Amino acid sequence: MPPPLRPSISPAVTLNCVTDLPFAAGRTALLDALRTRGTAVVQAPPGTGKTTLAPQYVLEHVAETSPGRVSGRVSGRVIVTQPRRVAARGSAARIATLRGSVLGNEVGYTVRGDRKVTTDTVIEMVTPGVLLRRLLADPDLDGVAAVVIDEIHERHLESDLVFAMLAQVRELRDDLIVVAMSATVEASHFAALLGGVDGTAPLVDVPSPIHPLDIRYADSASSMTNRDRRSRRAVADMVETTVRRALDETAATGGDVLAFVPTIRDTESVAAALSSRGITASALHGRLSAAEQSRIVGGHDDGRRRVVVATDVAESSLTVPGVRVVVDSCLARVSRRDTTRDMSVLVTETASQASCTQRAGRAGREGPGTVYRCITAEQFVKAPAYAPPAVTTSDLTSALLDVACWGSPRGADLPLPDPFPTTAAEAAERTLRSIGAVDDQGFATETGRQLAAIPTDPRIARGGHEACRRVDVRTVAAVLSVLDDGARVPDLTAAVRAVRPQDPVARRFQRLLSPTATVTPDLSGDDAVAYTLACAFPGLIARRVDDSSRYLTASGTGVVWRDGRAPSSEWIVVADLGRTPGGATDAQVHTAVPVSPDLAFAAAAPLLTDEVTCTWLPGGVAGKLQARRVRCLGAIELSSTPVPAKDVSGDDRVAAVRSGLQVHGLDALEWSAHARDLRRRIQYLHNHGVPGYPDVRHSDGEFVDFVVPDLTAGRRPDLAGLLRGLIPWDQPVDELAPESLTLPGGRTVRITYPESDAAPDTPAVVATKLQDCFGLRHSPEIAGRRIQFHLLSPARRPVAITDDLGGFWDGAYRGVRRDLRGRYPKHSWPENP
Repeated sequence: MPPPLRPSISPAVTLNCVTDLPFAAGRTALLDALRTRGTAVVQAPPGTGKTTLAPQYVLEHVAETSPGRVSGRVSGRVIVTQPRRVAARGSAARIATLRGSVLGNEVGYTVRGDRKVTTDTVIEMVTPGVLLRRLLADPDLDGVAAVVIDEIHERHLESDLVFAMLAQVRELRDDLIVVAMSATVEASHFAALLGGVDGTAPLVDVPSPIHPLDIRYADSASSMTNRDRRSRRAVADMVETTVRRALDETAATGGDVLAFVPTIRDTESVAAALSSRGITASALHGRLSAAEQSRIVGGHDDGRRRVVVATDVAESSLTVPGVRVVVDSCLARVSRRDTTRDMSVLVTETASQASCTQRAGRAGREGPGTVYRCITAEQFVKAPAYAPPAVTTSDLTSALLDVACWGSPRGADLPLPDPFPTTAAEAAERTLRSIGAVDDQGFATETGRQLAAIPTDPRIARGGHEACRRVDVRTVAAVLSVLDDGARVPDLTAAVRAVRPQDPVARRFQRLLSPTATVTPDLSGDDAVAYTLACAFPGLIARRVDDSSRYLTASGTGVVWRDGRAPSSEWIVVADLGRTPGGATDAQVHTAVPVSPDLAFAAAAPLLTDEVTCTWLPGGVAGKLQARRVRCLGAIELSSTPVPAKDVSGDDRVAAVRSGLQVHGLDALEWSAHARDLRRRIQYLHNHGVPGYPDVRHSDGEFVDFVVPDLTAGRRPDLAGLLRGLIPWDQPVDELAPESLTLPGGRTVRITYPESDAAPDTPAVVATKLQDCFGLRHSPEIAGRRIQFHLLSPARRPVAITDDLGGFWDGAYRGVRRDLRGRYPKHSWPENP
């Protein structure tokens, strides 16, 4: 990215602003806040004009406090962030028009691949990513007098980072003006963070009355939630139907229609379908050219109603004039981290109530409006109140590298609106360590700083550096520009070939990668594209599983080709994955390219392993050790050949036995009846707190240490003998937990102890004839727990179960005696046994 232009003194600026927008009422409060504290948090709903007016009010304050204020000259630029490129361009054009300036002179913008600024620029609209790169390159922001962070409530990850970093910069640069603007009640939270040690930053609240809205909901049969999720046109078809209905029902009131859909594909599908019916319709999204976006946002005066079909770019910041009707699919396209597959995926889900409310407001800016929501009223109430912050759902790899380069590993001491989630942050840091971007303490390495200077995902940047050793830098830059765009392309190779030499994004990557590029590339054509992609995503190199259409990636993810159209190539590199409809465990391949095994192995060399593995399997008197030499590319097994177990080191064999016991458990051993009974008695005493008696349920205790040497040597372990080696000499098991009990009549009965894996409170049991217990007044105890008696009839049928013989004799026995005397009259049934 070219360095920002930093004039020491700008030409005189005009400070006249329009006053017919609602936010004009907040001018005095904002200027007072900046004069007293140098910072503020603005809370104003969409449509008030805060994006248009607030930067000009900030510029007015900068001009007042500049050394050359008498002549109206300012000594620094006002930077304004917009979360979307189309909004940055549109807002800059709007402000420039209002100020009577040519876009790119007094007011300009810088976004991905497009820049209109000069040394005369005093207000510059940028995306948060652009400002983030500038902060990392120059934390002092030399030449910048003020920063306005717009739409902070949307909680994009880069906006959160910019906000936190600027809050720290203000601690060292008290002359830096920082204003955060929000459309929700979260403004107070940002005010507390931005104020720092001086207390909460001033809150400038500018409410705006909205014109009345007639909100109409779908019925349950036509609700978006009932769409056919297997059809790629389901959303577009339902929105198109609703738009046509809206045009008919609002024909009398007129006004343009703004329809919100989740994806770029949907905008184009709906616009094309409406145009085929003679309706003036346009698709509005972030990948349009600046000229196309300006044409749509600029409005029209031909008197015809038009339909603008937009993604969430039109939800805030960006105003589409003439809109009196909104059709809301009530869907949002968001990034979600799939923790089971260690990847981020784009998913379409129900939009939050806050988002739907902002969309609806677009219909009421110029007069009473009508809103059509494609879900029922009940479903709207059940939607989440707010969308979760991106920090809680996104892949954090880039963010963790950015804060590492900032000098705050893992975000330590950064006043982030929400901290990094621990699990996702740890996964991101592992990824960064694996590519050498951070050290063990989380600080950025020299490699990490080089990768952070390339404004894309660190894995893609690292892939670009690696690929430049064998591929022409222009080809590498073209591949990276396609990957960085985030567009879903069916044919990656064709998309790379379509990148123009003058493409600004590709030229930027080429400039940044040139210092590391080779002068003698040995790969070209499709191989060059595949190798570059493999260097960027080595974990997404995949091999076909058997003869099926399923592939296994080096990272261990199973993938299937969308629509079952698997290529003939055994090896592929995946560029775009998504979830499989129906909740299947495998991911779905949207874009991939074939790759030769040699190039795959070269690109993913760190994932190649060649080692002997040893496993222990139960069976026989000592189980069996098996060893194999296994060659793998990550999770992909390339070959496996048996080798003699005796050739494996002793430590590896011991580890194999321990691992096998962990997997199969101690019950996999060949236990004799005596050893099994002894194990139950030891476990029973342990469960009831007898000192010195260990837990022998699991395969990670002291007992395993005794067993492993025999199993490793292929000998049958003396399990009973080893168990007795664990017993305290002064507390013999046969006394504390005897095998049998002698009853008053002289009969000896066996005590049945619970299985070793039974619940700890499971009792020991004696099953015997009721008559054998005559004379036994109370239930005997073992380890403080009474034995449970299963009392049997003379025919050995159960008649009672109790662990309280005293209570049984005094109570239930009377009824049992009456029954047994009738059935067994020849037996003695005393009243007092």
